[in-house]
Amino acid sequence: MQAADIAGTVSEAGLTKLLTDLDSTLSATRSTLTANEFTDLQTIAANLNNGLSTSAYLTYAFNALVNGNAANATWTGGGANSVALGNLAVGSNATKLAELTGKWLQGTDLPSSKVTMSGYAPFSVSSSVVANPLFGASGPTMSDINQGYLGDCYFLSSCAEVANQNASIIDSMFTDNGNGTYGVRLYVNGAAEFVTVNASLADGGSIFNNATDIWASLAEKAYAQFQAGGLDTGNSVNYGDSYSTIGNGGSPAFALEALTGASAINEFIANGGSWLDYGLNASLSVTAYSAGGTTVSLLSTIAADLGAHDDVILSSYTNATDSSGRTTLVADHAMSVYGYDSASGDLEIRNPWGTEAGQTWDTTFEVSLSTLLSDGDVITTDNAGSTASSTKSIVASGQNNETFIFTPNFGQETLYGFQPTGAGSDVLQFAASAFGAGLTAANQSADWQALISPSHLTQNAAGSAVITDIYGDSLTLNGVSKTTLANSALAGDFKFV
Repeated sequence: MQAADIAGTVSEAGLTKLLTDLDSTLSATRSTLTANEFTDLQTIAANLNNGLSTSAYLTYAFNALVNGNAANATWTGGGANSVALGNLAVGSNATKLAELTGKWLQGTDLPSSKVTMSGYAPFSVSSSVVANPLFGASGPTMSDINQGYLGDCYFLSSCAEVANQNASIIDSMFTDNGNGTYGVRLYVNGAAEFVTVNASLADGGSIFNNATDIWASLAEKAYAQFQAGGLDTGNSVNYGDSYSTIGNGGSPAFALEALTGASAINEFIANGGSWLDYGLNASLSVTAYSAGGTTVSLLSTIAADLGAHDDVILSSYTNATDSSGRTTLVADHAMSVYGYDSASGDLEIRNPWGTEAGQTWDTTFEVSLSTLLSDGDVITTDNAGSTASSTKSIVASGQNNETFIFTPNFGQETLYGFQPTGAGSDVLQFAASAFGAGLTAANQSADWQALISPSHLTQNAAGSAVITDIYGDSLTLNGVSKTTLANSALAGDFKFV
């Protein structure tokens, strides 16, 4: 372990030397990993932060290498096809140890050289080292995103948006090992996971995202390698560690979660003349739902999100051009919503295609939210800029008889504009079991009595009622008092399923 310890800090180079020395011994003696050697590695993994300072990245990577990880099932190494690998174990040979070391610490488990995208002929790429800096002089910026020949707009538009709204998230995403390799942080279910990449890029960085710095290309490559541990794109296409996996489209919600670890994501879906709102948690499970949202209320939400440095992505489902005939909206394409023009009331959009000589599209343009509604588009937001306060806001549309659905583990929500009384009163729907063991939808009265009990219904300092369930979720009804909510006349405003 001393080889990996430099003044009390464990380094990537030190861990790599420890493992490559062991690998050399196995090769020279034509032997396999012994029980004692494997136990020693497990002991090191268990004590990386015992009297030592080891980054979350190296702690994760070394444990994945030694103790196992789903990504260990295969090795690609830039070949056309993956081959079986498997977790390290007693009896593992030098080749397995070398490939696992390459995968987790040296960044040599490159994505497949074969790329397959729906509607296009398969093609191959070759990788070569690019010497460009990780970041430019201004750090990560939106202009670093220039999508190439890969259908990953959902990921690159999210990269551009996060760089614009929260550059520190992108900056902290990378650990520069100082030897041409980088640890890259991505999130699953709100928890940080890591991969290691090297600076060897497909076709020298010219075919996919291209820029004068390489962070976005490395993020793109890391996201491809990340798929070896399990599909995380929002699409069903799965080639494992491959650009094909990320290059056949996907979901901005998955991309934003992977980049930011946001605790709440909302998808606003055009539905005729109004908007549906699906609230998602870090696991991308639906935790809240409302219908009938107006463009006015959604525009207010988007403007507030942008002001809070939350991320906003447009998924466009139509084509459009400006007065000069240059392309603006593109069907089946995701774009960053980087601003709100308060003078025009329009959203400011950036196409991840970026800039290119002879381009026929507008890199940036403005569009009204009402246009996006009529086009049947989708807006995705996260709360990455508001992590100091993880409460997400829901704004009622003002229409009568709206139903707001809250499933267990919906998190912390504040509902504005809830109408608790009158012929057009709104309805709150919960799982009956969220307010006590044994409660079922069969006895709505008992369920309501449990909800208004002191253990579940309180009032905050502003005088607004707060409903808390047994899962730790809380719903604040802005402007509605506890006394009002506990009135038996309002029992019908609650539905339990």
